[in-house]
Order: sequence, then structure tokens, then C-alpha cells
Amino acid sequence: MSPHHRRALTLSIALAALLYLAFALFADRAAVFAALRRVGLPVLLAIFTLSLLNYLLRFWRWQRYIAAFGHALPWRRHFLYYLAGFTLTVTPGKAGEAVRSLYLHGHGVSYAQSLAALFVERLLDVLAMSLLALLILLARPDYAGLLAVAWMLTLGLGWLATRAWLPEKLRAWGQNHRHGHQFDRLARLLDSAAVLLRPGYFLFGLGLGVLSWGLEGLSLYLIARDVGVGVGVETGIGIYAIAVLAGALSFLPGGLGGAEAVMGMLLVAFGANGPAAVAITLLCRIATLWFAVALGGLAVGVLGVSGKRLGALCKPEKTECE
Repeated sequence: MSPHHRRALTLSIALAALLYLAFALFADRAAVFAALRRVGLPVLLAIFTLSLLNYLLRFWRWQRYIAAFGHALPWRRHFLYYLAGFTLTVTPGKAGEAVRSLYLHGHGVSYAQSLAALFVERLLDVLAMSLLALLILLARPDYAGLLAVAWMLTLGLGWLATRAWLPEKLRAWGQNHRHGHQFDRLARLLDSAAVLLRPGYFLFGLGLGVLSWGLEGLSLYLIARDVGVGVGVETGIGIYAIAVLAGALSFLPGGLGGAEAVMGMLLVAFGANGPAAVAITLLCRIATLWFAVALGGLAVGVLGVSGKRLGALCKPEKTECE
């Protein structure tokens, strides 16, 4: 990991620690910890297992996307590459996950292809979250206006990104422009993304996104149930989806602050007191965000160690390893 990336990760962790400490102090630290102690070991095991299932399902989708471009990688190493991207998931719009492109480039995957896979992954995740957010209408139909705005933004983005004429327009706009090479890069990315937006890949990716993110939303319901907040499964998933969408729209690192604030406010709206809302939010974010960051760091470490071992087998005068 580069020094720049390490600084960004350190800053994000420090920001999160200060933010969570402020939440706990504001809501009465003793009451928050009392609420956390109500969460039993079976639920703790369940929420981290659900997050692991989320990562495995999303990796399956990612692997299918890379295979669509004609590349086949050993799945164990590829999985480590995928997890390594989570180290920088606490970046605006999760853009730091593009670090996977650096690993994949050594296997012949062009930057345009890997970035196209990341773009389509993010687009379908937003669509999946928007679908899951609709579940909250089963309990609160009065939220329809808020969700309608979110859906207009989501569908507008999806419509624009899937226009076949857009890459050529970008190339035309880039001609004689001092940043024309950036327009060309974006056009090549969209050309590659078009492969993954065909109906078969699109429906597969969207369906799997709904399933994988729904599992993480289920974690919020399980935590709330143990803490003593009576929300239904569909409400818990809807709250989680709306909170994550709000965090993404804030363009703050990992949605820090935005997602937590919306999640807490919605929990209060559904009957939780302040300490309980903070406890549920903190534990949910640890299991669904920071668990991913920790696994990503572990993957980066494993890749670093394996890279050093491989380098030790290479003789300086040769270009290949024995």
C-alpha cells in the first residue's frame, strides 16, 4: 500500500473513532454500552457471517465480470485482490477500491476493463440499495416522497450510463480539449462497461446485489431485535439501505457520518431511544464496514508476504522466476 493510501486510511479510521466517540458521549456512554451488552454471542456470530456471505456473493459477481472480458485468474489469489480493495473502501464513493486494478493489471486485465467492472458494480449496488429501500414503505408509506427523489437520481444515472452514444459524445467533446485524454479514458471505460450491462449480466448482477446487500440489512434487524427495538425484517433492511445510500450521496469517506446519522434518526423514528439507536448503529457499522476494512488489510498483508517470497525465488539476472 502506498504512503498516500496509508495516510488516507489512517485519517479515515481516526475520523471514525472521533465520530463514534462523540455519538456515544452525546447519547450517554453508559447507556450505549448497556444496550450493546444485550447483544448475544449468537447474533454477533450471525452478523459477521452475513457480512462474509455478502463479500463472497459480490466476489462471485466480480469474478464473472472479469471473466466476461476473457480473463481467468486463480480464484484464491483473485479473492485476495478483491478483499484488498476493501482496505480503501473508506474513500468517497468507495473509489479507493480501484486499487484492485493495480493487482489485476499484472494478469493482463486492462485498467479500462477493471475500472469498468468497478463502475458497473457500484451502479448496480446503488440500484439494489434503491430497491431494498422501498421495503420501508411497508411500514411508513409517508416516506414515498423521499424515496421518489432517490429513485429519480438513481434512474437518471442508470439511464445516462447505459446510453450507447455516450462514449462517442465524450470523444467528440474531448477533441482539441486540454483534458481530452481524460474524456477518452472515460469513453473506453464506458465501452468496456457496455459488455457488463447486457441484459444477462445486468439482471445477474442486480439480483445478486439485492441478495448480498439484503443480508447485511438483515444484520441491522438482528442487532435491533437483541437490543430490544421492535422493527420488522423489512424495516431493518429498508433502514440499512436508506442509510447506506445517504452515506454514498454524501461523498464522505465510506459515508462516515452521513450513513450513521441517517441510520440513527430512522431507528429513533421507529421507536428506539437515543442510546439504543447509537448502539445498533455502531455495531452494525463495525460488522458491515470496518470488518471489510480489516479483512482488506489482512489480504494486503498476505499479498505482500507472498510477493516477497516470490521475489526471493527470482534471480536478478533473470526476468522470470524459477
